[in-house]
Amino acid sequence: MNIFYSLISLICLTALSPFTVAQDIQGQSFSYRDWEVHCSNTGTCRAAGYQPDSAQMMPASILLTRQAGAKQAVQAKVALSSDDQALDTKKLKNIHFYLNGRDFGAVNLNTSTQPLIGTLNTQQINGLLQYSQKNVKIVFKNNHYSWQVSDAGMTATLLKMDDFQKRTGTVGALVKKGAANESRVLAAQPKPMVKKVNTAAKPYLTLQPNTEQYQALHPLLMAAQPALQDAHAFCEGIPEDTVAKPQAIEIYKLTNHKVLATTLCWRGAYNEGYGVWVLDESLKGKATFVTEFASDFASGEIRSAQKGRGLGDCWATSQWIWNGQTFVKTQDRWTGMCKGFPGGIWDLYLIEAVVR
Repeated sequence: MNIFYSLISLICLTALSPFTVAQDIQGQSFSYRDWEVHCSNTGTCRAAGYQPDSAQMMPASILLTRQAGAKQAVQAKVALSSDDQALDTKKLKNIHFYLNGRDFGAVNLNTSTQPLIGTLNTQQINGLLQYSQKNVKIVFKNNHYSWQVSDAGMTATLLKMDDFQKRTGTVGALVKKGAANESRVLAAQPKPMVKKVNTAAKPYLTLQPNTEQYQALHPLLMAAQPALQDAHAFCEGIPEDTVAKPQAIEIYKLTNHKVLATTLCWRGAYNEGYGVWVLDESLKGKATFVTEFASDFASGEIRSAQKGRGLGDCWATSQWIWNGQTFVKTQDRWTGMCKGFPGGIWDLYLIEAVVR
């Protein structure tokens, strides 16, 4: 079972759960071929394009960021790397940006870091956006190195960005421009503020599957499962002798007579996920489900970190904060496609918040 790709979509969908930050904007993501876009609860959209498969040895990416609201300019970052050897710092001067062979000038790059990270200026960004509906060969090069960013999927991705920010048909659209002004485009929202209430860092009770208390609690937790978006079995436990068996349940004290219950739900090639529920300290009554992708819990904070293809190529991370009454989802972040940048290269958010 490809546990990562079947479950990452569910991590994103938990943005719609009652544990999500109260918001008017629901984050959305979209990917097509070599491009992807993540738009967050603030209205900010971040679109990233990567090198084509024919240029895998020289990873390259462009990140286009645009905030919601009228008259918002697009900002652009660049990442350039090498898959087989370290780049020679003596050969990294005068890297220029080319569109269909036309030189748009030198790129502002920090050549002291690898991968190289830089920015595009206004002329370079506008030049790229002129090709939002056309085929374009995007190249960064000097006399020693050359990188290419694919245009496959760029039009569809930027169209999704326009649609999310309600710019389609307006003078500010990136793809389908129109005569309408931007008076009705999506308004930007500030990052929600969430105050964390500290709780216990260690469990006060561990229940083993063969105990009577476990057998009374486990059905209550399983009854609170979410509506599944695919065919995977919910919190089936870890296989032992080819049979999936439930794991021990740990109980942590929260506040307001509530406790957190957690148990190991699944394990894949590179990942594992714990189920988390909130219920009354009596361990009776209805349990409230939070997530089945938790990696750890401590002091009022649930964290999830799931690897993509290969060892640490890219990551999906989430965070939930206990505010004294409930767990609030304060982060849903993706580091971008697994395209040759170990650990991922960008911070692409569906949910972003400020924790105090």
